[in-house]
Amino acid sequence: MGPALSNLEALTADFYGTPNEIDVNALEGEPRELIHALLHRLADDKRTLLPARVDGETRWYGLARSELDARLLIEELASWLGPPLCDEAVLVDTPEDVVDERAVRLAGGGTPMRVRVGDGWQRQARENVQCLAAMWALTPQRSYTRPRPVGRVLRLFYEGIAARDRALAAEALDEIRVGGMLSAANIRFLRVELLGLLGSPEELQKDPLLSDIALLRRPPAVTDHLARAADALYIPPNATGSGPDTWRLIATKIDEAWPRLIAHPSQVRSVHGARCLALTELLAERPRRDVAASLRAKWGEDALVAAVVAVLDSVPETPLVEVDTADAGLIVLNHYRLGEFEAVLDAAELTELEGGIAAAVMHAALNLGDADAAARSLALIDQLPDAGRDALLSQQVASVFYEQLVERNQGKKIPAGWVDWLRDDWPDRPDLLRDWSAGWSQDDVADSAVVNGIAEELLDALHDDRRGRVRNGLPSLVHWLVAEDGLRPSSVPLAITILDIMLGSEPGRPERNASLELLDEILLTGCSPDEYSTAIAAIRDQLGRIGPREVDWLTGTMDVLLLNAVPNTQLRDEFFVEVLGVALSWYERIQQADGILLKKLFADIGLEFDPPVPDQSESPAVQEFRILERIGIYSLSESAAQNAARWIRDEWPSAEVHLSHAHVNSQELQNLVSASDVVLVQTSHAKHAATTAIERLVESRRLVRVNGRGATSLFRGLLEWVTAVG
Repeated sequence: MGPALSNLEALTADFYGTPNEIDVNALEGEPRELIHALLHRLADDKRTLLPARVDGETRWYGLARSELDARLLIEELASWLGPPLCDEAVLVDTPEDVVDERAVRLAGGGTPMRVRVGDGWQRQARENVQCLAAMWALTPQRSYTRPRPVGRVLRLFYEGIAARDRALAAEALDEIRVGGMLSAANIRFLRVELLGLLGSPEELQKDPLLSDIALLRRPPAVTDHLARAADALYIPPNATGSGPDTWRLIATKIDEAWPRLIAHPSQVRSVHGARCLALTELLAERPRRDVAASLRAKWGEDALVAAVVAVLDSVPETPLVEVDTADAGLIVLNHYRLGEFEAVLDAAELTELEGGIAAAVMHAALNLGDADAAARSLALIDQLPDAGRDALLSQQVASVFYEQLVERNQGKKIPAGWVDWLRDDWPDRPDLLRDWSAGWSQDDVADSAVVNGIAEELLDALHDDRRGRVRNGLPSLVHWLVAEDGLRPSSVPLAITILDIMLGSEPGRPERNASLELLDEILLTGCSPDEYSTAIAAIRDQLGRIGPREVDWLTGTMDVLLLNAVPNTQLRDEFFVEVLGVALSWYERIQQADGILLKKLFADIGLEFDPPVPDQSESPAVQEFRILERIGIYSLSESAAQNAARWIRDEWPSAEVHLSHAHVNSQELQNLVSASDVVLVQTSHAKHAATTAIERLVESRRLVRVNGRGATSLFRGLLEWVTAVG
């Protein structure tokens, strides 16, 4: 809470005393009404702005009583009073003069901030504050005691993950926890995702909230984050040449940290998980042949997995227990005893389920951990006669299994595909959607009827009460369409349609980022001139809707259009001319790094853009960058890596830049990593084997993971790293 009302008037009078040159009592008309409105907000404990004038210099002080209001006010100051109107907002941690001290007292323990108005911009700044105050007055005050919909908070969580803003993601997760929006288990799963993507393996291991995470039935994505941490913590770089005895010691350490981390090939999502499963399978009394076969087929390119599987293959096979094949129940139980959990469900679906084996079916589904297994097992349980099902669920263990399976998908069923998910009412859970869509086939997306069905439902859903849920799911739709092997040629028409709809439906930052990924894949795969025209028209429509805060999306789009072959270069060049007009309108309102990127992109197409750049000799980040001697870039996109290297050499001629496009670990890749001061890894264009080798060879502080597309993301990633270490 702020100062008491009896003190507020005194503090306000003090704030507008000498040396503050503004005489509140002498103001008339709109200026007087504006200050009174802003002071009323202060009295109501709402974020506000107050003007001051000291030695002829106009300032605006922002006052926020809560952390949330402070974050919102910082964004509003950047939008309404950003350069060139004012300098960048600063927090008044250490007052510079008596007016700063009075602003701190007015904030009443909250967050005071300040901007200084540039010469000649005083009137425009005041008019912008009037507009902001009018917007505050028209916007309903959100009741923070009423929790926001879980889907909206999850959207913020994933926005923070995508932007690598740990504070934002953690704040959203805390809101979910405090509001009781999800179960304790699901909150811990999101915590694993947060630390797995923005934290460190050590944090995942030592976080007290995750101490018994291995005892829970986990979604495969959560298990994969733990497997990546286990790989980094316990599997040394030279493990391939160590031998079975050392491998078993490593497997024991992994099992002690996270018991039964991965029990079946269906839980493996990456080479890290494959390594963990292969090693822990060595501890089994009877290694499973189907596990070894699956690891060999899917992950055999990894040297450690291949070596361990060779040892598993050499273990003599133990004869199976003979069962009466006429007894379907015994077949189910035999598969369960051997840990062949997928076979348990397959066998159970071919017979009439009985209560005696139903618990084994549910437990097998829980061990598999994925959405499809949970839905299949619940469908089997629901097929039991009413009396049999009631008798089964009256047992405590079976009842707990059943509740866990229902919670896994927030219901008993899962969507059959995208049309089903778009049309019907499903939980607004992007995390669940990723698991659901992982099992949906792309084989029928070449069918025009399927394309039209998805397009029609998507268009309708983005313009009715489904909009929030569907917007949250669009990144998952793009991820599913692109897949690990890239966009299929047969999927290009659907991708173009989704891009057009996504950008034509008032997109936010997540939708724009997803559209950039989709555009890159469309151009990599190839499209017709008509399809290209549709894509350019959709992107061009955004130019009048975006501001300087979306400059990274704009530079990324330009980069993708330059890197890839396009069927109509004239259309691309015309688009760049329009972009130049937008960039010029943002003159002096963009960051230095973005100005450099725009200048280089325009230069590559023969256009001139020369934003004001601060004196680099005064920049600590650039000074730090100048002492770097060797920079390594790993990306499977050769053109992106070469462009980024060219830009780096242009800016800092003394730096050596070395590239690698290897698909697997090699001596050349190892030499590049070990000789580099910093290594940029473009994760959107990478192979598991190579990235694993890099992660093992380089210290975390010298490794920069770049999630974006093109050369701009590599160059920006380096500049951000330089700023952080400087």
